[in-house]
Amino acid sequence: MVLIEWIKINGFRNFDNETINLANQTLIIGANDVGKTNLIYALRILFDRSLSEKDLELYDSDYNVITKAQNMEITVKITEIQEDCLISTFKGDLQSGVVYIQYKNSKSGEYTILAGHSEETLEVKQSRFYIKRLNMECVNTTRNLTSLMKRERNQILNDSKLSLAEKLMEADEKSIGEMKVDLNTMNSKIDNLNYIKKSLENVNAELGDLAIHNKSQILSFKNANSDIVQMLDNLELTYASDNETLTLGGEGRNNQIFIATWVAKQKNRRTLEKVTFFAIEEPEAHLHPHQQRKLSNYLLKNFAEQVFITTHSPHIASEFRPDKIVKLYQKHKLTKVARGGCSEAIKLDFDDFGYRLDAITSDVFFVNAVLLVEGPSEKLFYTALSQKLNIDLDYLNVSIISVNGIGFKPYVKICLALDIPFVLRTDNDIFNKSHKVSPSVSIELSYQAGISRVMGIYEELLERGNEALLEYWKLNQKDNEWLEKVSIPEKAKLLSEYITKAIEKDNIYLSMKDLENDLVESKLYSFLKKFYNTTTKKSTVKKMQKAKAENMLSFLKSNINNLEVLKGDKIAEPLEQIKILAERVVLNNG
Repeated sequence: MVLIEWIKINGFRNFDNETINLANQTLIIGANDVGKTNLIYALRILFDRSLSEKDLELYDSDYNVITKAQNMEITVKITEIQEDCLISTFKGDLQSGVVYIQYKNSKSGEYTILAGHSEETLEVKQSRFYIKRLNMECVNTTRNLTSLMKRERNQILNDSKLSLAEKLMEADEKSIGEMKVDLNTMNSKIDNLNYIKKSLENVNAELGDLAIHNKSQILSFKNANSDIVQMLDNLELTYASDNETLTLGGEGRNNQIFIATWVAKQKNRRTLEKVTFFAIEEPEAHLHPHQQRKLSNYLLKNFAEQVFITTHSPHIASEFRPDKIVKLYQKHKLTKVARGGCSEAIKLDFDDFGYRLDAITSDVFFVNAVLLVEGPSEKLFYTALSQKLNIDLDYLNVSIISVNGIGFKPYVKICLALDIPFVLRTDNDIFNKSHKVSPSVSIELSYQAGISRVMGIYEELLERGNEALLEYWKLNQKDNEWLEKVSIPEKAKLLSEYITKAIEKDNIYLSMKDLENDLVESKLYSFLKKFYNTTTKKSTVKKMQKAKAENMLSFLKSNINNLEVLKGDKIAEPLEQIKILAERVVLNNG
């Protein structure tokens, strides 16, 4: 399959100098105004036949204003070319199935198109000489569904008509002749209806009195479909329910009908004489989550050719493998691409998630920053606390995501792979494990599980820049083990204090023990004791840990305003830090 392997954009709109790797099915995601449409337009400049020579000249405003660019280049590498139509088109510019195409322009000159078998061998060509054989079809975000459906309806009817066998065409012509006779009979009957004949008598009398030339002209009602050809040219798209024809109404339904019609047209027009790429912007318009997922799956299954899709929807993203996702973000008002776009490296980073990501995880793709917590009770608590501390998570474009346990590594991989700032908070509760001192003798040891968990993340994912911390852990990790039922040794406490302080520079926070114990040690304790009707911290924690999420929800419902006492408390630091990270993203974008 012919493949645009990468596109390099230099000086065009909000791109300075970015090389973006692409896949056979590429999802392009990012915040509003980050440059998704500009990326598609860069491809259109090279491959969209609907753009005229005048369109290709571009305007001064199309040059990057931040870098004050005077020149722009858009270059693509195309691979796996085996089609005869492209081999004969590119000739010597093609080598080993590879060709490079470049659009070049400057404010002081005219645009040129170049091609060659490498970037070093690019030569100026006569405009887009390849456009009849290699092109791109695009559906953009500003589509007017009504007019687009009318256009696509006409196209699919014409394409179908042209593909008919001679016998079927003759049968249709015979049927059209019979319908013409039937239509004339119908129109004659309509003209003779008494209320139609009488309806305009007075109007015609008045017209005759106004001017003499009106005497020979009679105003009458006429069936709009009086001509059989006109009637067939004006067929309307409708859908049926229980054999009843219904009016096309909702925008979501219209969007589905349009895309299905558009895809059917592309299938009808496939030919050995050309190769077409496809681009669809924001296909999720007006559809609820389940239909968004279905539409995404439908598009992936129905394009054998390379297709580019832009979206703001985590439900669309959930159908894509991570190595097929291009995440755009802004830094200092310039558009950047996370990890160079589609790559095998990103696929490896996401292996822990399997083939697909669910919509909750896909939500990570669209945030400025993410707070990772262990479970639903932590998510409930920090969501409520953010409201009382006036930290507007939606305004900051921040998500709190529960990893439903202690499996943080895959989520950290996502954030690192796509350059997403994150804050992580985890428990540091005491676990037990068996340790063999000899083949026949084992002893039970206790250890601080949070310390081990966090250092495991560092060893696997955060090694770079943290060599000193890892060396400290390597030398002292035995201090994190002690005999069961013995109180925590002083060395283990010092180890915990050192690591807890060190990891906060990477926005990783360790609980003193767990959320419940941290809360009873905070200024919220008096409210907890009253709500749970307990007398000691130990009994309060015990009640809180029974049906944790349900208990947390009940407590928050009746004590939401009391959370204000936690302002400045250690337990609130992850929220304060996520606010800083999100604001920094916006500042960098500005």
